[in-house]
Amino acid sequence: MRIGCDLVYLPRIKPGLEKAILTELEKEELSASPKPKEFIGGRFALKEAFMKSMGKGIDSIGFRSIEVRKESGGAPYIVYQGKRYECSLSHDGDYAFAVAIYED
Repeated sequence: MRIGCDLVYLPRIKPGLEKAILTELEKEELSASPKPKEFIGGRFALKEAFMKSMGKGIDSIGFRSIEVRKESGGAPYIVYQGKRYECSLSHDGDYAFAVAIYED
């Protein structure tokens, strides 16, 4: 088991980033989000934390091969290659912080 984390400064999120990092399902969720910059920054942080937990670099996997989904209560989890992985996401002011766990 490995743990990865990431911190994103939300004002650095540029328009169009969602096209590079979100899956189709996530793009649908983004369209309904009242806080799109927080949504995009949170997804970026979760996916980068997951890549770090795998011991991989950003270019080795691809953001869109990782999908963030929500449980019925709203808690996020990651799906990668058909398998579920645990994660956590928190927002505070201009920051999104994420933690992900990878188990083979």
